[in-house]
Amino acid sequence: MKKLTTKTKALYGLGFAAQGIKDGLFQLFLFFYFSQILGLDAALTGISTLIALAFDAISDPIIGAISDNWKSKKWGRRHPFMFASALPFGFFIWLLFLPPTGLSQTGLFWWMTIFTILVRLSMTFFLIPGMSLGAELSDDFEERNSITSYRVFFAAIAPPLVITFGLLTFFTPTAENANGLFNAAAYPKFALLCGILIVFLVLISTWGTRDTIPNLPKSAVNSQRQTFAQFRQGIAQAFQLASFKNLIAYIMWVYIGIGVGTVFTTYYTTYFFGLSERELAAMPIGSFLGGVIALFLAPYLGKKLDKKPTIIWSTLLFGFFFSLPFNLRLLGWFPENDAPLLLPLYILAMLVAYLFIFVSMSISSSMMADVVDEYELHTGKRQEGMFFAALSFAYKCTVGLGYVIAGVLLNYIAFPKQATVAEVPAEAIRGLGLVGGPLTLFIYCFGIFFILFYPINKARYLEIRRAIDAK
Repeated sequence: MKKLTTKTKALYGLGFAAQGIKDGLFQLFLFFYFSQILGLDAALTGISTLIALAFDAISDPIIGAISDNWKSKKWGRRHPFMFASALPFGFFIWLLFLPPTGLSQTGLFWWMTIFTILVRLSMTFFLIPGMSLGAELSDDFEERNSITSYRVFFAAIAPPLVITFGLLTFFTPTAENANGLFNAAAYPKFALLCGILIVFLVLISTWGTRDTIPNLPKSAVNSQRQTFAQFRQGIAQAFQLASFKNLIAYIMWVYIGIGVGTVFTTYYTTYFFGLSERELAAMPIGSFLGGVIALFLAPYLGKKLDKKPTIIWSTLLFGFFFSLPFNLRLLGWFPENDAPLLLPLYILAMLVAYLFIFVSMSISSSMMADVVDEYELHTGKRQEGMFFAALSFAYKCTVGLGYVIAGVLLNYIAFPKQATVAEVPAEAIRGLGLVGGPLTLFIYCFGIFFILFYPINKARYLEIRRAIDAK
């Protein structure tokens, strides 16, 4: 395949900003909205998320398998599904934040559950074919790092932009609420804006990459009736590869930590560090700059160190820096709340942490594309949709498990519901520090154990490509 232009890679990655917008809403607003604003029990909020992810166990492989075997001369295997995702994705994001007033605990639980399922299902129609498309755009070992870096870049910068814009424009203090996050009326309006942006981003990205369709691999399957049997057989064959097993295990373990951190983010910033909504608006600077730097650093490190060492060092660094402010605070070595240095030091630690987690995400997706080639060598079949469905499912399930663990941890540390900062006991505040510090560091660093056994380096990949080309 010929080298891709920067324009093509940027248009490809742009669509994943829609995923980033959804992640930003889920990271800072969704759990907090249903738990602290509407009063849904924290454990039920986590269970709701896990139920929604259980549906992904069905939708991800189905969409991956169908797109692998889809036949369209004009639109290829991936683009029809990506186009179809746009309107439902944006519409259901809005409805998720628009529950009727007066719902009971049961009503809130089912509203959150049903519309989270619909949001994730519509996103899957874009995400799985879109990730599969990224693996098909190039068979160059190092260019794949660049392609996935663009995807991760746009997915990474969208949440801080969304969070900052929302905090500065929608979640402003009122006479009734000194903290804008407690302004219940702002959530549906903000979700509507996000839904509209999602629709346009998906459509622009999908339309902008249509010129790559003639050069993409075609389905080698004669009938779509074989889809589900093929998927079951393909997954069984994939798990025979050490590369696939260890990469998936690493990703799943790391995303458990991400799930816990996603739920706790608002609790950390609001209660543990006592940041105002204006200071919260500055927090995404770290993840934004981390995403920008990772766009260039991930391909460089992947080429300089190879992919596996890059993953190992990146994991050590993002685990260390994510937990650093909490560990230092527990030791009495971090600035107290309201101290002038607290916010810049916290942002600096998060910048480095996000930088290396984005590098890790970019390289791990590139590694999965290499696993697809190894699978083709062993089986003669290209099933990117199947592999990236497995990757997406691992991400969603383990993040969801992290949500459940976070809900259990909030109950374990006896964190009160619908409480102001002054009403939270000191023991619960310390509990937040233990979760953000030692527990977070352990979760992330333990993931390195799995990636140690990943067997594909550049030399091995070139052997795989030569063998495939010889066939």
